[in-house]
Amino acid sequence: MTHKFALPEPQGLDAAPVDGSVMELARVWVSPKGALITVRPAYDDPKAMGMMLAELCWNFAHAYEQKGGLTQRQALDALKQGWLEGHANGDANQQQGSPQ
Repeated sequence: MTHKFALPEPQGLDAAPVDGSVMELARVWVSPKGALITVRPAYDDPKAMGMMLAELCWNFAHAYEQKGGLTQRQALDALKQGWLEGHANGDANQQQGSPQ
């Protein structure tokens, strides 16, 4: 079932190989109760996933620029700040023994 707020599949996906060389890495939904996340750690090296996350941030920054009100640089700087604050919050929770 497709949810009415689901994003469309990327162009060309219907013609992509089905041998495992093309795969979905994550689904992220937001709800009033928090994020709903499913991930697949597809890379052997977590550093490669970090690089993918950076590419994702560049795409989000571009989308915010297209939405209006921010330049891509302003959006990217805000995303980076959110990343740092999110990690600080996660580190604080972990030190208090709270589950993530």
